[in-house]
Amino acid sequence: MKSISFKRHIAYACIASFAMSSAHSQVSGPTPSKSVQSEVNNVLTPVVVTATRFEQPLSEVSVVVDIIGRKQIEQSGASNIVEFLDTVSGLSVNRLYGRAGIDASVDIGSLGTSGAQNVLVLIDGQRVNSSDSSGVRFAQVPMSSIERIEIRKANGGVLYGDRAQGGVINIITRTGQGKDVHLSTGSFGYKKADAYIGFKLDDLSGGFSAMTARSDGYRANSSSKQDSAQLKLNHISEIGKISLVARSFTEIATVPGALTLDEFKTNPKLKSSYSADVNRSGESLGFKYQRDLSDDDLFVIDALHQNSKSKSLDTWGTDSTIINKRTSLSPEYRIKRAETIMLLGSEFFESEANTDSGKQVSQKSQSFYAQVSHPIRASLFLDGGTRFQKVQNDFKSAVGGVVTSFEDSKKGVSIGLRQQFTEHTALRIGALTGFRFPNADELYYFGVTNPYPLIEINPNIRPMATQEYFLELRHRYQIGMVNAHYRKIRAKDEIDVNYGCTLNNVAVGCNQNLYDTERTVLSLNSDFLLFKNISLKSSVDFINSSISSGANAGNRIPMTPTRIIKLGLEKSFENFSLLALANHRNSMMQIADPGNLFPQIPSRTVMDLGLNSNLSKTVTMSAWIRNALNKSYFDSAQTDSWAPAQTNVYPMDGRSFFLNLKAGF
Repeated sequence: MKSISFKRHIAYACIASFAMSSAHSQVSGPTPSKSVQSEVNNVLTPVVVTATRFEQPLSEVSVVVDIIGRKQIEQSGASNIVEFLDTVSGLSVNRLYGRAGIDASVDIGSLGTSGAQNVLVLIDGQRVNSSDSSGVRFAQVPMSSIERIEIRKANGGVLYGDRAQGGVINIITRTGQGKDVHLSTGSFGYKKADAYIGFKLDDLSGGFSAMTARSDGYRANSSSKQDSAQLKLNHISEIGKISLVARSFTEIATVPGALTLDEFKTNPKLKSSYSADVNRSGESLGFKYQRDLSDDDLFVIDALHQNSKSKSLDTWGTDSTIINKRTSLSPEYRIKRAETIMLLGSEFFESEANTDSGKQVSQKSQSFYAQVSHPIRASLFLDGGTRFQKVQNDFKSAVGGVVTSFEDSKKGVSIGLRQQFTEHTALRIGALTGFRFPNADELYYFGVTNPYPLIEINPNIRPMATQEYFLELRHRYQIGMVNAHYRKIRAKDEIDVNYGCTLNNVAVGCNQNLYDTERTVLSLNSDFLLFKNISLKSSVDFINSSISSGANAGNRIPMTPTRIIKLGLEKSFENFSLLALANHRNSMMQIADPGNLFPQIPSRTVMDLGLNSNLSKTVTMSAWIRNALNKSYFDSAQTDSWAPAQTNVYPMDGRSFFLNLKAGF
């Protein structure tokens, strides 16, 4: 019955969406909104790099890639990257500790509990995911430094390797001239200053950005301090283009932990009996060299070294420190012959995850990939690729201890096609495979009581692998556009924690390949002009996810809804605009509940109201009411199997107010 219901939803949504598209395509009326008109007029001109690792017109790309410019990010009023990504169709954001984005994760492709580990985050094409399971620290990128964000809504394993099964988020930063300052203030003691200054001197260009943010937090014991800075330099000479980027950040927070369901109903602002003080910091230094070897060939070498440190002290006095280090080297060679482009590349990296008690997991990886893009004819583009990656893991339980190790390897392939049927209608279709190797903290057996000590490496855990088939139909018309994007993802050997493992006949915890899964995701998106100066953006994601093997076969995958709806309505006036955003997610199974035994996380609808105003040619202002209806809700919950009467939840922020000011010089 679930399958029949799902198909009905798809049918109704498709009929409604394309009927709307057909009706509007025959209407001659007022000029579209600026965002719609820009995309309609320039649909063939945007250049994207995340789809193929080299610059390519979006009109030739076979996978779905959203390009989001800096102006659109600023108009959203978002205080950080996580808050903005929550407005993007096809993405699901899970924030444990409010809008500051502390311990937040992003899911593409509705991978659920494992979503954060299957979305690769890049800054200027260089990966920033840690070697362990800790989430990406999005605060390390000042908002003022962002030029655009490219979101690949398809498996990226062939091009990018590990962790790209759900998709890829590539944050591309600014260089060159420009000066602006962003100031924000708001509820719960929120204050932020964010500034960018760029320059260009002959063959040298660059940009420096810095951000500092403070918040007392919605809940008790939930204050945060976030600081970040970035310096980016480009130099062009006869020998090629050299780019340097240096980045640093600190994030200091008190996290209030989870509440029981009864505590949440009584007062969602409470802190739990468990809380922790966390201090996180990191630095990175990147180098990139590009040289044209001829009019059509390009050689690129990309190097990056990054360090991060996470220190926490919890309620019970447990003091833990984890240090991550990663060094990577990626040479690439692009060849163009006639209209065919071939990319040959490799990636080598070494990473370490160390604890202050001397335990260490190290990983070494070697991978090789090839990508070919070829126009079969003017309106038909074909691309394909392959990748081989090998990873060696070493574990040492103490300084000077015995090293245990094992290695594994995986292959991936991809093929995609883009057909331009008419000037206004295009089809993308393809098949992809991907994989995820176990993270550093998933490789070992550990004790099942606090502080969960690491014991030894677990050689039984295998990489997770996926197969994906996708199709997108996109149509643009006089006053807008509409698209339907379908993904079918089959995953084998999903990795999750199991507290029922044994080692030498002793009960321990470990990560295991618990089950195989299957997902179908249909995303319907539209952006059009309703009436004069009133525009509407809408997206609906229909999701059908299930476990396909083991004792829980047929059950829903934890942390995957069946429906997500996002709406954005904008009314434009001469010097200002009014906006209303709505975000609906229906119910989900709790974390670590493959048996679907515990109460579901309830559905919720959250609405934001905003005003954007041009105070002068160089000064803009925005004001926002977040969660305007003061909805009390949570997006993450877990019931412990040994205490089934207690459900732990993470409350989200109540109604809040924010004022933003931007000045350009």
